[in-house]
Amino acid sequence: MGTLAQPSFLRTFNNFLYKPAYFFLIGALTVIANIFGAELFTYTCFVLIFLYLCFWGRDLLPVLPMAICAYIAPSRGNNPGLSDESIFSPENGGSYIIFLAFLLVVGVICRLIRDKALGRAAFWKCRRQLLPGLLVLFLAYLLSGIGSSQWEKVSTQNLLFAFIQGVSILLPYFLLTALVKWEEAPKAYLAWTGMCVGFVLLAELANIYVQFDVIEEGIINRRLIYSGWGHYNNIGALLAMMIPFPFFLTGKGKHTSIFYIVGLLFLAGIIFTCSRGSILFGVLTYGASYIASLIHSRNARSNWVIHVCTLALAIAVYIFFYDRMLNLFQMMIEQQWDSAGRITGYIEGWKQFTQFPIFGGTFYPIDYDLYTWSTSAEFVAFFPPRWHNTFVQILASCGVVGFVAYLFHRLQTATLFLRHFSTKKLFPLISMLTLLGTSLLDCHFFNVGPVLFYSMMLAFVEKQSE
Repeated sequence: MGTLAQPSFLRTFNNFLYKPAYFFLIGALTVIANIFGAELFTYTCFVLIFLYLCFWGRDLLPVLPMAICAYIAPSRGNNPGLSDESIFSPENGGSYIIFLAFLLVVGVICRLIRDKALGRAAFWKCRRQLLPGLLVLFLAYLLSGIGSSQWEKVSTQNLLFAFIQGVSILLPYFLLTALVKWEEAPKAYLAWTGMCVGFVLLAELANIYVQFDVIEEGIINRRLIYSGWGHYNNIGALLAMMIPFPFFLTGKGKHTSIFYIVGLLFLAGIIFTCSRGSILFGVLTYGASYIASLIHSRNARSNWVIHVCTLALAIAVYIFFYDRMLNLFQMMIEQQWDSAGRITGYIEGWKQFTQFPIFGGTFYPIDYDLYTWSTSAEFVAFFPPRWHNTFVQILASCGVVGFVAYLFHRLQTATLFLRHFSTKKLFPLISMLTLLGTSLLDCHFFNVGPVLFYSMMLAFVEKQSE
């Protein structure tokens, strides 16, 4: 078998890990951490489940929801970008988190050694279609800024930041492609992961509104919309990436209308983040996912009642609540699509690229005080402010070498999705395009959480296609 002998009660738990109820457990633990500041408790539970998977589990597929939920678990009071005394500082809990990370590494090594079917030689021989592009991109990150004047000042921080960026996009894909029995994997597992993440984000957003009085005199103050892992833009973009997955589930089961309601809830959540870029691409994603569901499922096409009700709801909101909504979102509307600050940043990023066109000028801006939301000097010294556009970011940070590496990776992902295309690939494709679209206006492709999900999604799509 390759894993330790499995007691009967653990077989029941093992089956539970592949059922929708498992996602409720992971979601509940994440919400508890986020609302009550119980991150260490939740992380401990996640690590215990992970160690179980390494020693007794069928495979590591149940890591999907835990990995992304671990990223969105931090509470507002423990935001490392705002507080130097969060639990992520070594003296307040960071050392324990490092210990938990060490246990994760030990668990994976033990699984690789013991498991003859998935580990050992089989792990290294596993076919990974996207690996060349990901490795080239990882290398380009590591070469960022070499030869520039900035490299001499920030070489250590830059290498560490580049390493984290590379690991977040490569490691989940590299592990999951080999350490999952894909022939036994539930086809809807990725969709249920997206559902889990979406509902967690809705719960966190609702708590922010209720607990921190976001609505002041009938107007949403979007500056107050932030959690322990990101603010309104981060919440909105990640939630937009989850919209396609409830629509995927409209193709299975008797009560598919519930998933249309979930998709609508996710869209409403994005609107209440007041993130302009996320709303723009969220609306596009919702429309594309809705149309894809009509193509994907006979049940969806025949379920005309929910379609009529959705249209009627949109009309009713416009007629009866238009003025109230205008007032509620006044702060966001007054800003309209003013992007003067971003455009100035893009110009400065291009200047940095022209100064150091081969390898860029590192991930740390050279001659421009790029906006950062964080108020923690230690955090900014480690996590640099970014250029709010994927292409500008790569050119300014990694030069032509990074840009060519990124295009190679992009070509490989296009081949993955478009070769032997099926509607089952359509929903993950829409999610990926949502990440890429929102990253044209923000730095989401260089945030760990969205890229973790992206990496796992690529592994899922590639192996399910095989």
